[in-house]
Formats: sequence, structure tokens, C-alpha cells
Amino acid sequence: MPLRCKTITALAILASLAITPAWAQDNNSASADEKKQSDGDLTTKATNPVGALIQLQLQDLYVPSSDNSSGYANTFILQPVIPFPLGDDGYFQNIIARPTIPIVTTPKVNGNRETGVGDITWLTAPTHTTLGSKRGEFTTWGPIAAVVLPTASKRETGADVWSAGPGAIAVTNLSLANGDSLMLGGLAYHLWGLESEKDDPDVNRTVLQPVAIYKFRNGWYLRNPDDTWSYDWENDEWTQIPLGVYAGRVLNIGKQPVNVFAGGWYNPVSSDRGATADYAFKLSFSFLFPAN
Repeated sequence: MPLRCKTITALAILASLAITPAWAQDNNSASADEKKQSDGDLTTKATNPVGALIQLQLQDLYVPSSDNSSGYANTFILQPVIPFPLGDDGYFQNIIARPTIPIVTTPKVNGNRETGVGDITWLTAPTHTTLGSKRGEFTTWGPIAAVVLPTASKRETGADVWSAGPGAIAVTNLSLANGDSLMLGGLAYHLWGLESEKDDPDVNRTVLQPVAIYKFRNGWYLRNPDDTWSYDWENDEWTQIPLGVYAGRVLNIGKQPVNVFAGGWYNPVSSDRGATADYAFKLSFSFLFPAN
């Protein structure tokens, strides 16, 4: 990795660690046992976008066709999820750090296809959990600090623009009478471009990720795509709305718990200003590291 990329990544790590809560003590904060219960079983922790569970997510997104281009595109995604416990005395119980590191293969634009590292998106979220009236029920929410780092190894695989902005996340987990459970919520953040070169694109974009997951008590689940919706305010248009379904399961391979899901989605919107996916398929394999 070039020195520039290493420096940027190190700065992002330091920035995420520097975001600590300055809230007063909450006397109704969950105890350690209650927090474990509130997270529910491993399936709930693994599918919660701000669950306090160390994960190493490996995902591959294959796009057979895109507008304004020809041929396939592919993105391999390395996404660690790193919780930093803050204790039970403050309002926020955890800080969740989630960098997304893509390896991008572009479709053919003007006859050429490129492969390289893309821009890293780093999300940091202090989270507060409130317990529900039944076992396994909880609501988790928190603010988000989002930073996009211009780490692309080629101009075609990234925007080459620093961007950042605020957001929020909220999810609730409901226990159903038949023993299954339902998780609903979402995250959203807005990105503004920071200082860039004269010919770099302007960034003024809202990113959304709805969360709708039906979890069966045997570890299987159905969910909406975890790929993000995106609205470009510079050009006043949606660039991606992934509509589809993924099926997955949390299981053990030997003694190692993993989360595996796969599925596809369709994108009903398009743009005249760049390649946008028509439809896509994703395979995800995550290593889970629950606390002892």
C-alpha cells in the first residue's frame, strides 16, 4: 500500500478513537448481563449493523451489466466491524468502527476496464441500547461520523476526493410469538466534498441503508440488501436503490462461528452521468468473534 494510503488510514483510525461521548451518566443504563441479553443470540448480533460483535466481513458484489458501459463489474469488499466498549456508566455503551475497503473492477467505459483499490468509507458510531419488555427486545441508536478517504489506486476506481459528514442509525429488535424475531431500522449519513483539485467531482450525497431482517429461531434469516441507497444532490437524482432479498444463516465451521448470506437486487434508477448498476448479486462470508 502506498505511503499516502497508509497515512490516511492511520489518521482515520485515530479520528475514530477520538470520538468519545461527553454525555452525563445514565442511571437507567443496561447492566452487562442485560446488554448481553439485549443483543440476543449470535444471529441478532451478526445482523445488527451496530451490534457489539467483532466481525471480519468478506463480500463480493457482481454486477452483470451497467448503464453507460459494457460488460460486467465487480467489487470485493473487506469490512471489519470493531466495537470499543465504553462501560455501563455512560449514556453510550459502545463505539462501533466500521471501515469498508473495496477492490473495484470497473465495467468497460470507452473500451477499457480497470481494477484497483477504491475509496475507503469509514463509519464511527457511539451507540446506546435500551431494553424492551421481552427477552431479546431492544432498541439501539446513535450518531454517525462518516469519512470517505481518497485511497483509490486508480482514478477510475475512486473519486479522489476527501468527503465527510454526519448521520445517525437506529434499529429495533422485536421478539415474535412463534419464537422468531424481526429487526427494523436503518442508517443514514450525508457526505460533502472537502478540499479537492479543480477537475475533481463535487460531492454532495446522501447515503441510506434500510434494515429489514426476519430471523428464524434456527439461525436462518431473510433480509433486504445491505447495499446502500444513494442520492446525488449535485445532479438532483437517485443513483442507486437496491431492491431485492438476501438469505443467510449463522453457523459454525468447526469451532469458528460464521455468517453467510447471498442474494440479488435490481436497481430501478439510472443516470446519464456515469456507470450505474442495472442489477447485482452478492455473496458474503463473515468471521464472527463473540466475547467469551
